[in-house]
Amino acid sequence: MRRGMLIGVAVVVGVLGGIRSARADIIVDQPPNLTGGPASDTDYVNYLGQPFWQREVDNMLLAQAADISRVVWYGFYGGDGTPATPPPTPENIQIRFMGARPGDGLPDENGVVFDQTYVNPSRGPTGRILAGVGGHPAEQVYQVDFPTPIHLLGSTGYWIEIVQLGDVNSMFRWEAGSGVLTGHAFTNPLSGGWFATGGSLAFQLSDVPEPGTGALLSLGILTLGKCRGRREATRSE
Repeated sequence: MRRGMLIGVAVVVGVLGGIRSARADIIVDQPPNLTGGPASDTDYVNYLGQPFWQREVDNMLLAQAADISRVVWYGFYGGDGTPATPPPTPENIQIRFMGARPGDGLPDENGVVFDQTYVNPSRGPTGRILAGVGGHPAEQVYQVDFPTPIHLLGSTGYWIEIVQLGDVNSMFRWEAGSGVLTGHAFTNPLSGGWFATGGSLAFQLSDVPEPGTGALLSLGILTLGKCRGRREATRSE
């Protein structure tokens, strides 16, 4: 019976070791700084009370090739001359990865690596307030896991776009962040195309553990429990 128990323990230890080795690796990390952020929304009312749209992208340059499976980003709604509106229901968020144009390094919309729209992506308040923004909006954190990893090359410029689609009653703003590679870009009716500007936006790219790890852990614990149960039954006899 003791041998069976040891087998169960070995299974659990092995699975726990697998969890450690399968831990997500952060590829790009630009944490939020609670100082505000630009609108990234295809349909909203600006501070002049006029209909407007604006798309935002941030740049990245990986040291080596990587497969991206998860994106986390930070944002809020309204503020600074527009009301701090609640999130829309439903909410449609478009995520795109684009290459960089050869001439000026700005987003290459003919070189889209990934383009997908998500309805109601995972979102929740962080408990923090952007006190320096009019209306004191609540900070939100979002997460999307890609079913198929996005392969990005090393030493190659890319841009990531995150934008809310088509809800005039809500203005999504992508929170400013601290990035190693500074500078982001925007386009709107007045910019004449993509226009580079300073600063960074808050997001994180990572891979994720292989699926099924939790099931294996449950199996290991179940095996251990059965072995213990058999040993206790033998003692009672």
